Amino acid sequence: MVQQIGSAVLDLERGTLRRDGEIVPVRPKTFDLLAFLARNPGRVLSKDELFEAVWPGIIVTEDSLTQCIHDVRKCIGDETQSLVRTVPRRGYMFQTAADSLSASLPPATAAVAVGRTPEPMVAVLPFRVDVDDTTAKPLFDGAVEEIINALSYFKTIAVLARHSAFALAQYSDQDIWATAERLGVDYVAEGAVKSADDGYDVRVVLSETASGRSVWAQTFSFKTSEIFAFQRTVAQRIATALVANIESAAMRRTSPAPAANVEAYIHILRGIALLRSYGEGVNQQARDHLLQALERDPDSGLAHAYLALADTIIGGYGSAPRSVLDRARDRALHATALSPDEARCHRILALILLYRGDLNAAAQHFARALDLNPFDADTLAQTGFFEAIRGHGETGLTLLDQAIHLNPMHPPWYYFDRGEALLVLGRYQEAATAFSCLPRKDAWHLAQLSACYALAGDTEKARVCAREGRQLKPGLTIQAIVADLRLERIEDRERIRSGLERAGWDETPLLETPLPATPLKG
Repeated sequence: MVQQIGSAVLDLERGTLRRDGEIVPVRPKTFDLLAFLARNPGRVLSKDELFEAVWPGIIVTEDSLTQCIHDVRKCIGDETQSLVRTVPRRGYMFQTAADSLSASLPPATAAVAVGRTPEPMVAVLPFRVDVDDTTAKPLFDGAVEEIINALSYFKTIAVLARHSAFALAQYSDQDIWATAERLGVDYVAEGAVKSADDGYDVRVVLSETASGRSVWAQTFSFKTSEIFAFQRTVAQRIATALVANIESAAMRRTSPAPAANVEAYIHILRGIALLRSYGEGVNQQARDHLLQALERDPDSGLAHAYLALADTIIGGYGSAPRSVLDRARDRALHATALSPDEARCHRILALILLYRGDLNAAAQHFARALDLNPFDADTLAQTGFFEAIRGHGETGLTLLDQAIHLNPMHPPWYYFDRGEALLVLGRYQEAATAFSCLPRKDAWHLAQLSACYALAGDTEKARVCAREGRQLKPGLTIQAIVADLRLERIEDRERIRSGLERAGWDETPLLETPLPATPLKG
């Protein structure tokens, strides 16, 4: 879990703390205390509770706790003690994640990014299945994703994005509820799956986060081939339970079943999962699954769209040969013709058009995707990135912050897109912080980071990034980097050129020890 704390970024999974993109050395007990505070925001933690959490079974003095609190504040830059507050005679209280993020954003975007939406927000967690049933896991993970997607069509409901919902499910039961409430989730939907003779029995429960009260529960029994009707029904029942007057027209225009048969559907799910992952050959494996899906269901718009995306990724995104991008565009257009009301098809087509340089056509399909599914976090994020590279930095950043609100445990590529928007706005240090959060950086990412540091006046860090980037791709010149940029405005491209020149990109000597290439997916 990655959490913004003021100007610092705490990564509980990796056990790291970063400020301005740099790893902050933290002593083990200090990190344990910070992690415990971050998991329990907004409530007073007694000293006894902190002793038990950080020094279980060990007798320590209050001086040890006081010193540890002091170290935590120093590590996160909390000189004003506004994040870790002392509550006299009671203990300490950690500032909420929302307030911490708000402090790091400008007023215009903070309200969008962290303010609670007027719509009730629901998180649909992955259903619990028998671990021995190898078919059920991908099938019901896909069903949950389709339920999330269907709920996003209701403009009276906000839904936590799939990436965050699945990450949330990795917590213990107690932490799920606490974390869900902290993320602004009003309701949690959970399901338990049992195999039946020729299908499944699924118990779905919708509960209120604050009280734990069950709002709606129902058991469904259906054949495997009826999975699509099950998805649609669950989405409708959840929506009906949350609001009195549902926009029924919105549900009627939702996408048809993503495949005509379950076998094709499972191949689509496996293909999408592989495209979201990292590793040698995963994109080609994804392509193979999508081709198998189309063998079983040639009219699946979603399969055609994701196959077009797979071909684009394998080809090198915007660096793919024109013939590859042309074929991908034609396939994505075919996908939208087959599924005109499927927002994901329009979003993928918009991305491919962006890579081809067809910006006006891309704008139309981003707008269509957002109109069809206004609460899809990935669509919001990618539309925000598109607006930013066209020079509309504030609009882009607002959309990206809305995406982060719906998908707080988002995939890494959100950092790059937000960094690009901040760079366009001239907020170079914040842009550098965003780019630094990328877990894997290729030469182009290091070029962006180098330019940001240089434009922010930090020449030393800029030159370090330049050396690392040139080591990854020795032949990459400033001219090639600027030519590859998707920034529409000349002044934005020239700003990057200026930053790279100040960083000495073309003149910086290579490192003696080669660095492994670790390109970012997304």
